[in-house]
Amino acid sequence: MKHKPTKIKKGYLISSLLILILGFFLTVILANREAGEYEEAQRNAMERMERAEAYIKERIIEKGIEIEDIDLNRTGLIGPEFTELTSTPGEEGAKRSTLNPEFAAVLLRYFHDAGLKEGDTIAIGSSGSFPGFLIAALTAASEMKIEARVIASLGASMHGATRVEYNIFNILEDLKNSGEADFSLVGVSCGGEGDKGGSVMEGFLYEGTAELSYEMTKNEAERTGAVFIYEDTLSESIEKRLEIYGEDIKLFINIGGASTNLGTGSYSLDFPPGLVMSIDKIPEGKERGLIFEYMEKGIPVINLLSVKKLCQMNSIAFDPIPLPSSSSSVFYSKVTYNPIIIIVTLLSAFSILLVGVISKKTEERKENQR
Repeated sequence: MKHKPTKIKKGYLISSLLILILGFFLTVILANREAGEYEEAQRNAMERMERAEAYIKERIIEKGIEIEDIDLNRTGLIGPEFTELTSTPGEEGAKRSTLNPEFAAVLLRYFHDAGLKEGDTIAIGSSGSFPGFLIAALTAASEMKIEARVIASLGASMHGATRVEYNIFNILEDLKNSGEADFSLVGVSCGGEGDKGGSVMEGFLYEGTAELSYEMTKNEAERTGAVFIYEDTLSESIEKRLEIYGEDIKLFINIGGASTNLGTGSYSLDFPPGLVMSIDKIPEGKERGLIFEYMEKGIPVINLLSVKKLCQMNSIAFDPIPLPSSSSSVFYSKVTYNPIIIIVTLLSAFSILLVGVISKKTEERKENQR
């Protein structure tokens, strides 16, 4: 004889559901938002990034540069898909996401978590792929009064700093002029394949892109006094960077996918995003990239590449429209929920269901005794 499941009367089910809904709203309404440990500094870093992006946008408009249609937040910092500087594929939503000022707050927390303090020196290796991440890192460093030494590569993935007329070097120049970030541009390179420049569309849409990258980078070095990095091999380019950065580096930041920073092996794909304090296995070889060179020295690394993962890890919305503002964001707040409300709600809902089950079984028993 099959056992028939006990059916609870709808009244009990509805009452239990109402208790759960009420408990949910009470939990949210009565949640306690506490100031995070670095709330003021994080808010200030966000404000710096907002002001810096606004200043850069003004310069872009002044130069008569057209804002791309896919730049849905109208920042001016989303570049065309293909140009003489486009080195690799890129996803437009990821590019828009990195311009979120909340990433400045994330970087500031990373700096604290890595044990950095005022006066420390960090090294930043950045391609032109994610201007937003570079602005976030430099504004956060300036807020903490950390010295940042930057080596910038001209190449950029699609929709990054791909404009010839307004590239990553121009962005850094205007960022410095904005007064929101203090840093030293210590080196420049062509980026791209083998750190020698050239567009992925060479031979299709453009000719002579490697030569163009060379001339642009050389001119930037002459203009700024930064070291022009153009070595015969990738390993020599990596060694040159280590020499330029110096021995007093407390943390290294990789921004984008430059082979000098990530290396050329498949092992680079396994390197975690975000702040990395240590790693289980460090590959051998002269082309393993700066992230592993610094890991071997026991120096923390911040890897800013996998945008969706970074958003998930830090509770940041992917591709938000519009971008969050420092005045409305509660990103740096710590939210705690009252456990008593949660426990009472669950117990009450369960108790109602239990009473419903017992009531139904009692009725069935009485009917069977007749």
